[in-house]
Amino acid sequence: MRRDPSRLWRGLFVSGGLLYFAGSFSHPRGMTMAEMLVNPAWIPAHAAVFVGFLMLVAGLVAYRRAVSVPPAMDRWLRATLVLAVFQVIEMGLHTMAYVDADAVSGTAFHGGMSTPVLTTHLWLSTLAFTPFAAALIGLIGVGQRERLLGSPWIGWLGMIAAVAYGSVMWLVFIIEVDWAGVLFPIAHLGVSLWFVLAGVWPIRQDAARAEDAAVAGVVGARS
Repeated sequence: MRRDPSRLWRGLFVSGGLLYFAGSFSHPRGMTMAEMLVNPAWIPAHAAVFVGFLMLVAGLVAYRRAVSVPPAMDRWLRATLVLAVFQVIEMGLHTMAYVDADAVSGTAFHGGMSTPVLTTHLWLSTLAFTPFAAALIGLIGVGQRERLLGSPWIGWLGMIAAVAYGSVMWLVFIIEVDWAGVLFPIAHLGVSLWFVLAGVWPIRQDAARAEDAAVAGVVGARS
């Protein structure tokens, strides 16, 4: 019996998305950076997001191998894949930022050179989130148009979340807009949920494969 090539990428999208969602949901909130870094939920929450993103990267690789996509979509797919690797690196630093907890004072985001891991994480996330979000928006848009990934029924969720993802660090860390922190859960919960839904949503190749199987069954029955 021939194995369904979509099973691997779908499984990675769903399981990685769920881990990402669980980690984002349990992230400490409503505290200063110093308080969050020493919160017991910091390491398990970020570790879950880190592993979830690793699985999503693997899922994007598996999707690219399993699904034949037009050149325009492949460009967005490759960009999303490469930039997702930077998200994994950033999340590794993000997870380890707790080592700088003692050097963060008051309501400050970081302590400059005295908090090397935390400061690097904040700058890397500021620089890496935006291009990843832009690539993901492109992938979602082309994917749903070609009926090869997701659907307009879930695309709006991914796009809104990606806009929040791409803008939140600039608003919170650079411009220091007080209310912009609400974009963090919108970004991370929305992106993770889009991957879960995209992992179970039927695509055009699924329909073609089912039709081929039906024809093969009819031919087999007649022979």
